[in-house]
Amino acid sequence: MTRPIILDLTPDAQGMVALLAALQVPDHVRPVLVLFSGQAARVDVAMAHARDLLRAYGLADVPVQAGCPGTLVQADGVGHDLPPGNDGLGAAHLVQAIRACPQHGATVCCAGPLTTLALALVQAPDVGAHLDGIIFSGGAFHTRGNATPVAERNIAADPEAAATVLAAGVPLTIVPLGCTERLKADAVWMEQLAVMGASPATMAARVHAELVAARNGGARGSGVDIGLAAVTPLLALLSPGIFQGHLAHVNVERQGTYTRGMTVAVRGAGHDNALVLESLSVDAARGILRDLLLLATR
Repeated sequence: MTRPIILDLTPDAQGMVALLAALQVPDHVRPVLVLFSGQAARVDVAMAHARDLLRAYGLADVPVQAGCPGTLVQADGVGHDLPPGNDGLGAAHLVQAIRACPQHGATVCCAGPLTTLALALVQAPDVGAHLDGIIFSGGAFHTRGNATPVAERNIAADPEAAATVLAAGVPLTIVPLGCTERLKADAVWMEQLAVMGASPATMAARVHAELVAARNGGARGSGVDIGLAAVTPLLALLSPGIFQGHLAHVNVERQGTYTRGMTVAVRGAGHDNALVLESLSVDAARGILRDLLLLATR
């Protein structure tokens, strides 16, 4: 049975890799909405590229929208019905897409901050009943954060949004930084994907070119390995057996000057609200992702 999925992606090469990979398994998943959140100029480019990709796969009817660029609360702690400077359409489209799916049918795979998803759950609490689950990349439990020493970037970007999602009562799977930090596009893996760029006019070649550009964009073009955390929510949905994890009750620190955005997982205390994936087989993950991307060249 084909599962409807909603992809909330980062507007970069990694986000395009996730979308291209998702399009290779139509018997398993079918995107029903694609969202991008981030800097407006990058989002516009990513949306145009995503529409081209979907059109090439006969999915021109799948909406591609911008997510919420703001946060749920102002710096002074005052709550918003909408993030500042945002019209809420990203969340509205998300609510519409979820409601159009069978009850307990859709899965949201989120690779960036959780603002759009949180706003949708606040504006329309009933949509939780339509979700089979939410899988998101975020949090740092047993490793140093990449936004602050204790906080991971996606959670630190909007701790209130993360707390809202964690409290929504929807089945959650969290792919934290410690699980994803070794999953990278390195030179060996990129060489395996070189065939993607053999026909420059194809959509696969376009995604491959973005990956190459991303790797060559750092350290004077020396080919710096780039993280593939944005792809892990999709991998966790398609191949859960390559991950290991545990149930826990997860909280987000929202008050501390130095600890804001920190995620804390408590095991064995009851009231578990998430499956925390603590490790994955990097070789298996890289192999699955490689094979999915190479399918796009056939």
